[in-house]
Amino acid sequence: MATISKLPSGKYRAQVRKQGIYKARSFDRKADAKAWSADIERAISQGSHAGTISTMGLTLGDLIGVPEATEAEKERLKNEGKKPEKPSGYLGEVKTGRTTRATLLRIKGGALGKVKLKHLDAVHLAEFISRRRKDGITGATLAGDLSALSSVLKWGRRIKKHDINEKLAAEARGDLTAAHIDTRSKERKRIPTDDELAALVSYFDGNPRQTIPMGDIVKFGLASAMRLSEICRIRIEDFDREARTVVIRARKDPKHKARNDQEVPLVGVAFDLALKYAGDREKGFIFPYEARSASTAFTRAVQKLGIEDLRFHDLRHGGITALFRAGLSIPLVAVVSGHKDWRHLKRYTQLGAADVHNALADRG
Repeated sequence: MATISKLPSGKYRAQVRKQGIYKARSFDRKADAKAWSADIERAISQGSHAGTISTMGLTLGDLIGVPEATEAEKERLKNEGKKPEKPSGYLGEVKTGRTTRATLLRIKGGALGKVKLKHLDAVHLAEFISRRRKDGITGATLAGDLSALSSVLKWGRRIKKHDINEKLAAEARGDLTAAHIDTRSKERKRIPTDDELAALVSYFDGNPRQTIPMGDIVKFGLASAMRLSEICRIRIEDFDREARTVVIRARKDPKHKARNDQEVPLVGVAFDLALKYAGDREKGFIFPYEARSASTAFTRAVQKLGIEDLRFHDLRHGGITALFRAGLSIPLVAVVSGHKDWRHLKRYTQLGAADVHNALADRG
């Protein structure tokens, strides 16, 4: 419904509130205010993008919002006597993957997240890109950041009807190519050496302030070839001690966006560690720790030890390579890794010329 009011300046202010949408504008003549109000009401009724909500004091961080807490987060907060924040914004209403969630939370916590939506423009995006580049971020990661942000802006404009430019992030992503910034992801070939693994385990086990048993989690990650997020969310209820298997719920499929539950074998020391941390408990997480906290601890240890360019995810590469070196076939390795396509499994396999010579030598 439209409201027309006369301002002290002599102008007329038109305000339209309809279907949860708010729009306001000032005019010199009352007739113009009435005509504009009628047009806006008609546009909202027809679903036109002309009907948008004023962003008022909202920041980009407000639009990104708060995601629903994961089961691990809820359990941790419960143990700390706290309650999770109420979901809001894009992250509170749209289901996202863990990578997108982490990306948007990082943007929200940075300088860009504090920018008012009514002021957000191409200059802010250019400054964001410049800061990320100075931090050594690759073009592929930057493209991912901007793609995630583009989804938020589109959602804010089209679904929540905020008066924002939904094309800002998409256009900034296109600018990367114009600036000759390579946005293609590079195939990673890094796997940890035995010496690096020994140094990491020794560092973690010898650090009395380390509350997360990172030494054992490193061993488990290498033996199971699981992602860190998977390790931190496997439940005792899904652990079959007799069959030596666990079910990974909603496991990421490299080929498809859909996620599926997968039963996987726990091989080598992974089974022993699962037994150790499950103990005699009947429910809960085998490793009741936040994946983000564990990742941070790993990164800090790598930096402290001076290990160059090693990520926790590289343990997955190392674990898969070890299975192939042990003589397992592609289908059997895929049962452990969860891959359904050899092309995707291949990029995790760091076999080389030396492995061919070793395999032939073993056959005599």
